[in-house]
Parts: sequence; C-alpha cells; structure tokens
Amino acid sequence: AVVLQLDICRFTAMSQTMIPLQIAEMVHHIFSRFDEEVMDKKLFKIDTVGDAYMVAGWLPCDRDWYLKEVTQTSCSAMLALARKMLRVMADYRREKGCDVGCRIGISVGVVASGILGRKQSRFHVVGQAMRDVEMLEQNALENSVHVSD
Repeated sequence: AVVLQLDICRFTAMSQTMIPLQIAEMVHHIFSRFDEEVMDKKLFKIDTVGDAYMVAGWLPCDRDWYLKEVTQTSCSAMLALARKMLRVMADYRREKGCDVGCRIGISVGVVASGILGRKQSRFHVVGQAMRDVEMLEQNALENSVHVSD
C-alpha cells in the first residue's frame, strides 16, 4: 500500500485558545475538503484520529508490483492528494486568518487490513508502512511532505 498521514501542527496549543466549537468547525471544514479530494482520486480514507488524517492507496501484491501501471497511478494520486492538502491548508489560513499548518508523511510498504473487534468494530490498517508513515510525518517540516525512498 501507499499510505499518507497528515497532522495539524500546533493543534493542542490552538485548542487551548479556541472554544471547542471553533476547533470542531475548523477540523470539519478542513477534513471535509480532504474527503472530497480522496474520493476524487479514488483513494481510501483509513481514519481520522483527533487532528490526524490517514489515507491508503492499494498496490498489487505481485513480485513486480513496482512496474505495474496501477502502482504508478496510486502513487501519483497520493502525491497529488498531498499537494492538494497543502493548498487546502493555505486556503484556510488565507480565508480565516488562522495560523494553521500541517505535516504530511507518505510511505510505501506491506500492510494488513481488516475489521477488528466485535463491539464498535472498525476497519484498521496495520504494518510497517503505517509505522514508517507516522515517523515520516513527525519528521516533516511544517507545510511540507516527507516521502519514503
């Protein structure tokens, strides 16, 4: 899979200076725009956790997966999504006058996915690619994309 993780910078500090409804409206506005782009690019929204937004693009499991056209299409779509996410954040800053930024990580690797749990079951994606994308995102510069080799 090719996976993306976005985190809103300084979210905790912002949440202490804004009323809860303002925070909820900001996250809803930004994440709703992301949702539109994910659907447009035929990618899969894995989850949102607080101020983190995660997306996957499925790649073939064949030995020559990196040569397949679907691999190039999914990876290109993920890079285009990251570029669009940065634009959404810039538009929000300009429109609302709010100093909000983000960090984005993108990684390619093996994952397992499925429904976990019996009560309030949820779809999860786990594996090295998910650990890698989290580290890439955490080490990205603000308003930039950090991509694995």
